[in-house]
Amino acid sequence: MFNRGVGLLVLALLFTVLATVAGASQHVIISEVAWAGTQAGSADEWIELYNASDAPIDLSGWTLAIGDRDVMLGDAADPVLPAGGFFLLERTDDEAVADVPADLIYTGALSNTGTVLRLLDADGNEVDSANAGSEAGWAGGAARSDTPAYGSMERVDPSGPDTPSNWGTNDGLHRAGSDAKGNPINGTPRARNSATLVWRTTPAVHLISAIEEGAVVTGTLSLSWTASDPDGPATALHATVLLSADDGVTWEPLIEGLVGTSYAWDTAAALAGDAYQLRIAVTDADGNTGVATSPTFEVGTGS
Repeated sequence: MFNRGVGLLVLALLFTVLATVAGASQHVIISEVAWAGTQAGSADEWIELYNASDAPIDLSGWTLAIGDRDVMLGDAADPVLPAGGFFLLERTDDEAVADVPADLIYTGALSNTGTVLRLLDADGNEVDSANAGSEAGWAGGAARSDTPAYGSMERVDPSGPDTPSNWGTNDGLHRAGSDAKGNPINGTPRARNSATLVWRTTPAVHLISAIEEGAVVTGTLSLSWTASDPDGPATALHATVLLSADDGVTWEPLIEGLVGTSYAWDTAAALAGDAYQLRIAVTDADGNTGVATSPTFEVGTGS
């Protein structure tokens, strides 16, 4: 005889498992795109996926769509992506990142003029994308003539969306792997992104006292902001307030080594002009600095 209670329990467990799998799939991201190649060759492109969930995920049946081309991720020798693990795709052969083995080899170029990458699960649902928010070109990364040359495009916040502001360029300092000629790669294949490392260690600064674009300021301007350090105590933070009179081209400090989150600036010492900006630069005990910059405003003649 069918036990209704047991049946309901089995169904509940089944739904829980399905929900867990569905939720886990949302944590696979496109974490890095080396669209410019490497110093050894511009065709030595590679792409990295990252499993930000706490469970392994089978990529069988999954697709990475690069423009109008599809790469079948299930063709990998081992399509199971471990929790916190990376999945490396290299173009044409396994020499793009010479000393880091690829999980899958694919064919076809990544255009320097930009393209959209889409990650689809076995049911065809879009799990993630890369570069979808860029109107032209790439949201991050560097070509041969840029600095650092052939820098990869890196996801900043692994849990954040595919928006231009959530992509950066490898900093040329935090790197992993070598290219086909033994040169260090300006990227982090199968390692944590430099952009993520900086994001997780740099103080976050936000202006509270808003200055509207084009506002006319006279007298004393009261500034306030919030600042936090993701890897250290807020008590160790100190701020520098800087002023630009040429729309951010050059900056001069108004006060340095400030402890606190507010400052009153007497505009009487400034010449009248309509290209002023203020910047708050907050530095932690490790020397990492986060900044927040105001819109351009005008200092009036009544100051």
